[in-house]
Amino acid sequence: MQRRSFMALAGSGLVCGCGAVHQLPVVSDGNIAMAQAEVRTASPPQRRWVSDDEAAQTLRTAIQLVRMPAINLCHQMNVGVCDWKFRMSRARDLNAGAMGYGQIVLNRGIVEYANNEEEVCLVVAHEIGHHAANHIARGTASRMIGALIGVAVVGVVAVATGSDPGRDIVDSAAQLGATIGGLSYSKEQEREADYMAALILYRAGLDLDKARGLLVTMASGSGRMETTFLDTHPAGPERLAAWDRAAAEIRASNGRVPQRA
Repeated sequence: MQRRSFMALAGSGLVCGCGAVHQLPVVSDGNIAMAQAEVRTASPPQRRWVSDDEAAQTLRTAIQLVRMPAINLCHQMNVGVCDWKFRMSRARDLNAGAMGYGQIVLNRGIVEYANNEEEVCLVVAHEIGHHAANHIARGTASRMIGALIGVAVVGVVAVATGSDPGRDIVDSAAQLGATIGGLSYSKEQEREADYMAALILYRAGLDLDKARGLLVTMASGSGRMETTFLDTHPAGPERLAAWDRAAAEIRASNGRVPQRA
């Protein structure tokens, strides 16, 4: 029988509301298995050399392609940050990041690995999705509550055993609680950011099938086939399967925002 720790159980109850804002499509084991098979047969990621000017121009073009549909969606959602500040990093890994105050950092590696502009737009829209769904603030709240839970657990144990926990134990419990609090919802937020990216691209008139190629590239490069509790992101095949389910739902609804969770 599988057991979950008290902190995990408490976190799931007290940190609720910090995951996805919207109801996301269910991804079955069969969907994931099909995606795993596709990833296993995919070609290894190929990086191409691009100049700084080409990388910057490609990222600027992608931002312009998705900006207005993204702004309209963000205002329609009415839960997050709709004013974004973009910065290009010269880092060559295929990565990007959304940070506080609407900041988005885009690595030049995105352009080096992307096969088309739709794939670049996917990354830009994914990071916008984090801000539009207010994931940055919600993730911070989840970690703070997790830290408080960790300290509370130590306090309960201390009272029950009559012991006096040291500062190091309390600090460690707070750090562990914050980690669990963040992990409890980070994967769900990543799934939602992918969904929002698909919705933005659809509203921008971009090809979702061309964009999904980047998810195959990322999955092939990471080698992770299954998602575990300690992962901050879903494994590549799960993201790919979720993208396909999201794309199907978005097309069927003609780009409607999903219901709130």
